[in-house]
Amino acid sequence: MKAPLLVNLAPAVSTDVCRWCFEYWGMAYRESMHVPIFHVLALAWHRASNSDRPVVVDGSDRYKTEAEITAHFDPLAPTERRLIPDGELGQRVLAETNYYHKTMRSGTVHYMYWNLLKHKQLIWPSFTTGTPGVEPPLAQVLYPLIKFALITSLGLSEANAAKGIKTVSAGFDRVEAALSDGRPYLLGEQFTLADLTFAASAAPIILASGYAGHMPELEAVPVDMQTVILELRQRPAGIFAQRMYDLHRKKPSNAGS
Repeated sequence: MKAPLLVNLAPAVSTDVCRWCFEYWGMAYRESMHVPIFHVLALAWHRASNSDRPVVVDGSDRYKTEAEITAHFDPLAPTERRLIPDGELGQRVLAETNYYHKTMRSGTVHYMYWNLLKHKQLIWPSFTTGTPGVEPPLAQVLYPLIKFALITSLGLSEANAAKGIKTVSAGFDRVEAALSDGRPYLLGEQFTLADLTFAASAAPIILASGYAGHMPELEAVPVDMQTVILELRQRPAGIFAQRMYDLHRKKPSNAGS
């Protein structure tokens, strides 16, 4: 049987969350990544919609959204590689995961998309790396439409970008409060989906090393962005996010593309 197929748009944090999960579980997987807008057609081909994404196609089965994907595949992993513990701890992990996924990540998206969309050359590798060969040339022509669609669908604006920084900062406050007693991970002694989701959701806004979303180098982004990124990088939560990548993002050779 073929390995499960991950279908999504290339720059999405959710793409990298699923990649990281499969790598951590030690499960082979394949990717079908697409330029924004083109991903809608790919999802429709696999009987899913933009609101369902990401989608993992496993034979005749479809697993939609991060929550459904992790709920299905995590129990199939070796016990020592599971990211969602059993019992009450597992419920706490899911609650924390939900916050970083749905609340803090929105701040990252609003700030980074709004600022990087102003500089096509900075965001282009994130949009196009690993996508089908026909999509990048078409995206060159359609970039103004892609930019407009993202601004409209994500509610991007200067005001929301500023609010986004505050949302991310509140998420960092939450992490730093959890870690203030010296614990190594958000829920105690064990690396869980909450740690992974926080790190991936913070990665674009600190330009974390190990993030597979093809973000620009720090030196390439405008100076005002460098200031924000460096401030967040140097916070204890930013250091924690990078440490999660350093300790737990080791891609096995059997991950397909």
